[in-house]
Amino acid sequence: MGDYGNCVNIYDSVTLILTHQIQCQHQIRQFQFANNNRELVVMTADCRIRFYSLARYEGILLREVTAVHRGNITAMNVSANSGYMLTGGEDSMLKVWDYEANKTLPYYFQAFIGHSYPLRAVMFCPSDNSTILSCGDKDGIYIWSFYGDVRTQFAH
Repeated sequence: MGDYGNCVNIYDSVTLILTHQIQCQHQIRQFQFANNNRELVVMTADCRIRFYSLARYEGILLREVTAVHRGNITAMNVSANSGYMLTGGEDSMLKVWDYEANKTLPYYFQAFIGHSYPLRAVMFCPSDNSTILSCGDKDGIYIWSFYGDVRTQFAH
């Protein structure tokens, strides 16, 4: 992340040449590459998820999802096939988003209630992508079965 927390600088790992510079008008809390390596998903301090294309040096804002959780977004993860996105929030909810359907209104997500405290970490299980793990502040780790399409689909 940049000096003021509102930009992401991406460097080539071999030459250390700056390849992309993504400017965000909001304070960045977390970011993650979509697993197709064509997009950057940015979580901001004001509860927005922004999607940037890495097609050009400065990054192109593709879409933005607002009001993701009541309160702050505390965790985010993208599935191995870039078909789904997980978010966890201070509202103690785990949400599974259809990554592609977020391009239109209404936003498509499914919410899971079970935690008593804010979530701190969410992730798709890396071995099979059909299990979701979520971890709350004081109430342990939850394991969820995921029945979405987990096949790799990088055709875009």
